[in-house]
Amino acid sequence: MKKSVLLAEFFLIFLSPPLLIVWGPLPKEAIMPVLWVVSLYAYLLLRSSKIKVLAIDFDREALYAVLKRFAAVGTIITLFVLLYLPDLFLTLLKTRPWQWLAVILFYPVFSAFIQEILFRGFFFHRYEKLFKKRPLLLVTLNALLFAYVHIVFGNWLAVIFTFIGGLLFAHTYLKSRSILLTTIEHSLYGDLLFTLGLGYYFYHGTNF
Repeated sequence: MKKSVLLAEFFLIFLSPPLLIVWGPLPKEAIMPVLWVVSLYAYLLLRSSKIKVLAIDFDREALYAVLKRFAAVGTIITLFVLLYLPDLFLTLLKTRPWQWLAVILFYPVFSAFIQEILFRGFFFHRYEKLFKKRPLLLVTLNALLFAYVHIVFGNWLAVIFTFIGGLLFAHTYLKSRSILLTTIEHSLYGDLLFTLGLGYYFYHGTNF
């Protein structure tokens, strides 16, 4: 496929939706419907290319690596909240336990998995060829793009955290080529953030 077509697709799928929400006519609530629509396009393209979207296609060592890294990074995030945002600590769990449980159960399927189809599976399949032998640049661009989409929540914490998460998830996908493994990793961090009380920054948002 021509680079011009890929660049046009890149703009329409990844760059334009946040612009239309932040500075255009779309409300912030449109982010999830838009995500589902473009992820459906990504899913269909991956399937047509014979790429496994939901398969146990990673080994035990890869899973252990993800879990060990989550234990370390998760501890750092928890300490960050306790030190700098103590008023938010476990807010959702304490005040709305049933909503917290719903988030824990449904976030992996209806958000993390959908995002990983688009941001890891589709992105790498479609654009990796443009970054031959430059994996660091590819991973960094993927993380920047993942963080950029989160400007719709109107706060820097969401952007910074998702940039770091984007680096982790892109690195995992580059090594494993497993959408399921990155979904597991994404779900672990997402559920942790909501449990710790940081979901405020990913739903309600604050001004930059």
